[in-house]
Amino acid sequence: MSTDAARAATLPARKHARAGAPLSPPTVAYAVLTIAGLVLPRTIAGEGPWQSDAALQDFFGQHDGAARASAFFTFGAAIPLVVITAIVTTRLRRLGPEVPGRVIAQLGGALAAAMLAVSGLTTFALTRPDVARSPAAVRALYGIVFATGGPGFVVFAGLLLLGVSIVSLFLRLIPRWLTWAGIAIAVACEVASLAVAFDALNVLLPVGRFGSLAWLIVLAACLPASRAELRGAGETP
Repeated sequence: MSTDAARAATLPARKHARAGAPLSPPTVAYAVLTIAGLVLPRTIAGEGPWQSDAALQDFFGQHDGAARASAFFTFGAAIPLVVITAIVTTRLRRLGPEVPGRVIAQLGGALAAAMLAVSGLTTFALTRPDVARSPAAVRALYGIVFATGGPGFVVFAGLLLLGVSIVSLFLRLIPRWLTWAGIAIAVACEVASLAVAFDALNVLLPVGRFGSLAWLIVLAACLPASRAELRGAGETP
């Protein structure tokens, strides 16, 4: 009797271990930090540094608090993105055979997080008084902020979405409409990377940034955590 009771007590823990870490908490944290990093600094300063050269100099020279908030939230968003990538790619490995799409997603997510981290840390460097007083230094460093947080981030976020979507398409892990939406957003992300050469394509950067964010939020609610959950949803690889 005692043996049966012990097995019953350990069953929930074993089931949780098989299911792995939950995906929703880091996804919510990533969404909150991303939105805060874009909205709060502009709310404090009244305008974003990307609007004009005068706004750029004013943002880092006169609004130290807004600049630090932007640096903090941007850098902070990289941390849950790493966690999201680890959880998602672990689930893909658990739910199906080892395929290149999972590795693409893993590398894409890790590099996207690295781009966010570099963007946030470079923004922090711009808050130094000796740097903020130099218009040339501000323009040069903000170019790195934009390149890493814009095209750099978007292209690798697209690889994350593409890898997950391709694997999910063949294994039928998530609803088909979500799979194709992920592929469409990933394609937009890769095209947006050409903004490095063509300024006209800058309009696609918000599509990749916010589109990938929205897609990850929905993915967190739809991606099965285990084979048992996948079978329970009526989908089998």
